[in-house]
Amino acid sequence: MKSKRTYNWLVSLILFLLAATCLLTMILKSNQSSLSKPMLQTFTGEYSRDGETWYPLNDNADLNALNGDLFLRGHLSYDSMGGGRLYYYQNHIGVTSYLNGEFLSIDTISEYEEKGLVLEPSLCGSRWNYIMSPGITTEDEVEFRLHNPHSHGNSSAYRDFLNTLYGSPNTSYILESFLKPYSSPLQIVGIVLVITALILLGAALASCFLRVPMGGSLWKCGLLTFFMGGFVILDTIGISFVSELVVFNTYARQLCMMLAVYCLGLSVCDTLTGIPRKTANAAMLLSALLDATLIMSSFIGVTVIYDTGFCWAVSQMVLCPLLIACTAVEWYHQKKKNHIVLLSHIFLLSAVLLDIAGVGRSIYSHGTCTKAVFALLFVLYMVGVVRNIVIDHRGSIQAKQMERELEDSRIAITLSQLQPHFIYNVLNSIYHLCDRDPKLAQETVDKFSDYLRNNMKSIEQKEPIPFEEEYQHIQAYLSLEKIRFKTLEIIYDIDIVNFMLPPLTVQPLVENAVKHGVTKKRGGGSVTISTRETEEAYLVMVIDTGVGFDPERYPEDGKVHIGIKNVRERLQNMVNGTLSITSAPGNGTTAVVTIPKKEAGRNEDHRVG
Repeated sequence: MKSKRTYNWLVSLILFLLAATCLLTMILKSNQSSLSKPMLQTFTGEYSRDGETWYPLNDNADLNALNGDLFLRGHLSYDSMGGGRLYYYQNHIGVTSYLNGEFLSIDTISEYEEKGLVLEPSLCGSRWNYIMSPGITTEDEVEFRLHNPHSHGNSSAYRDFLNTLYGSPNTSYILESFLKPYSSPLQIVGIVLVITALILLGAALASCFLRVPMGGSLWKCGLLTFFMGGFVILDTIGISFVSELVVFNTYARQLCMMLAVYCLGLSVCDTLTGIPRKTANAAMLLSALLDATLIMSSFIGVTVIYDTGFCWAVSQMVLCPLLIACTAVEWYHQKKKNHIVLLSHIFLLSAVLLDIAGVGRSIYSHGTCTKAVFALLFVLYMVGVVRNIVIDHRGSIQAKQMERELEDSRIAITLSQLQPHFIYNVLNSIYHLCDRDPKLAQETVDKFSDYLRNNMKSIEQKEPIPFEEEYQHIQAYLSLEKIRFKTLEIIYDIDIVNFMLPPLTVQPLVENAVKHGVTKKRGGGSVTISTRETEEAYLVMVIDTGVGFDPERYPEDGKVHIGIKNVRERLQNMVNGTLSITSAPGNGTTAVVTIPKKEAGRNEDHRVG
């Protein structure tokens, strides 16, 4: 049974290999293999501007499309079979062709020009067009008349025509496949940019509903990315094979280019301050008015969108250097702030100027410098976003861990305030007062209940509380201790109370001052609680005249000083505060809590006189 299965697999493998070999052999022998790409035709001959005086067609030939019509006559480098197509890239020009002196074809742009008609917007655009070949040999004389209806913007159109004469069968698939390596990568990049822009715009829309202040920046960044992505998609040599809507391709490409640069200017303004910002905003307002005028003139039919390019380019040659200068001034005045963002804006604005000057322009791509710089900055931005996401994720994990530690700290502090010996001592004092002074016993029970209530409440507190609450808790505790220790003197020197601090911050310090300071000293002593305000922070001081201790031998026994350790951690984590303790044996102890004003949540200046 096993050998039979092996035999079936072997037969199947031989059959598959035979079929593949047959197919490969037929492809290699077929004439279609020579048609895997279009045949580039080289046109040799001469040219004329008036149809009468002729000059050799060479590298020095005057082929500037802005200098009027161009007449060509000469020969093709390869035979073009009958029924085939002679493709050419039509960059906003009209083409009329002749074969051996006989009329061959004319496109609509040239036909409108011959009839003296106004060029319609639907005829203006860049596309691949073709001439149906009746059968052209290398011996036949071919003539072309090239007409440019525009006065600027496509000076290389005639040379583009000559460099893109391709012979192909009566199908567009071969040429389309040939152009894919030049178009597809850019179109994919453009699609990625558009998708990213939609995500940014969605986030901006959400920020509007959530009233997050980042919305304005997200809108501008999203729109800039969207229009830049649209320009990258539409500015490809093979776009006419993807979309045959010539008007849409032309107008959308031009509008995306104009609006992308405008959004770039708005983003630049967001990073400026002072006089540079006012100057840039005024310049952007003028730019918006000019752009709106150009768009409206093409919309109502005064001109076609392509002819607005010259005015727009001139305005950008003034605007971009101005924005670069404003950005440079901002760079000079800022200290280690937004330098990377400012530098990216300078690069992008410089790239726009280079593209207007024609640097890197070819038939395959316009705006090459801007595309390259924007793509590089986009990649760096995405890397930064991913990095920030990772950092934020780690930060969230640390925040959760810190929250757990704070919770443990809060419970530990609260439990430290509920030591059984303290409760027993207070209850014992109340017991004896019931016979000696029932009224005082009643007041003591009331104060003790307040003390216990405040301790229980502190367990639930996860945010800083007003100092007044902590102050009331301290007073309740000290009133109980005062009943027990007649020699304990309490001094309140409260200058300010209107600020926030972590719950049970001062209480452990006061308890240590009483338990381990004053009550350990023969004859007792005093505990002073005071608050002060400085220019940068709020201070809470607990000063006792007790026995003191040696800071160099500060015990970490987990009992007496566990409250101090937790207080330090909570101050640091919740309000970025600090705790300093100074002491000397026999000279008392001073504990100072420092809370920065920016963390203290103070709303108004309220002093206690």
